[in-house]
Amino acid sequence: MINKKLLLSLFLFTCSSEFAVAQLLKNQVFESNNYERTYDIYLPKKQLKKGSPLVVLLHGHRGDADVMTGENGKTAPYKKWLTIAEREGWVLLIPDGEIGSDNYRGWNDCRADATTNPETNDVNFITNLIDTVSKNHPINTNRIYAHGTSNGGNMVFRLALESGEKFRAIAAVVAAMPNKNKCEAFKVPISVLVMNGTDDPILPYGGGSVGRRKADREERGSVISTQDTIKYWLNVNGIDSNPLVKNLPNKNIKDRSTVSVEQYRNRKNNTEVILFKINGGGHTEPSLSEHYRRLYKILVGKQNRDIEMAEKVWEFFERNK
Repeated sequence: MINKKLLLSLFLFTCSSEFAVAQLLKNQVFESNNYERTYDIYLPKKQLKKGSPLVVLLHGHRGDADVMTGENGKTAPYKKWLTIAEREGWVLLIPDGEIGSDNYRGWNDCRADATTNPETNDVNFITNLIDTVSKNHPINTNRIYAHGTSNGGNMVFRLALESGEKFRAIAAVVAAMPNKNKCEAFKVPISVLVMNGTDDPILPYGGGSVGRRKADREERGSVISTQDTIKYWLNVNGIDSNPLVKNLPNKNIKDRSTVSVEQYRNRKNNTEVILFKINGGGHTEPSLSEHYRRLYKILVGKQNRDIEMAEKVWEFFERNK
């Protein structure tokens, strides 16, 4: 019997270089280091003369591509990226992490003491996947970005450390640099955005063990503080300027959180480091449109509703061309 779904996917894949049809292609297969890895890709209708910027979106521990795009039917702040991609003509690459020793999907980030992370070579997987997608679609290879949450944000840091030449800028949400770092040294200057909540019960803003439960904290490794994470990237980018600091409007007083921004610029190599400090925020992505349920926020902390995370990250990426 002919697999109509497979034929449709193949047709869209071969036609996608013209971006004739806006399409979220799900459960694509890519072989990496003898593993069959899966990913989703969003192709917009809009075609750009210089090729489309590409954003790699990385889910957190226990997540997958459906969690990122809302295809699981639940709240998904990253879902806003689909609207942005269509509006701006950007391509989204949304890979799945591999299953670790705790039977949950995740990424092999830089935490040497995170024993439940998978042992896969995720830098190799993601960079090779980018190369393949760039050959099959009109991608502007000078404008490739990575954006992730939690374990995905930590993985974004690893991509910048070990394959920074491939990325124009990165954004990490509710993530921080590892306390025990097993990754290679920084290679090239790169613009970095960090967006963390000061009341995060899972990844502590002041640094420490990661996890809400004691068992998690014994397995999920540890991180340095958010401020030390910012200092790390200031150092490797050679930025020694004082930040431009501003408080954003408190649009929703019911969320019991506010947003302040610290922006550091380096005119010499045209990089920037920026911190979105979510005062009172938890282990959640800020959003104006995608709101987590009360029970979930009891577990992960408060969600800010003053900004749209995806839009702020897009503005940062657009500024760092």
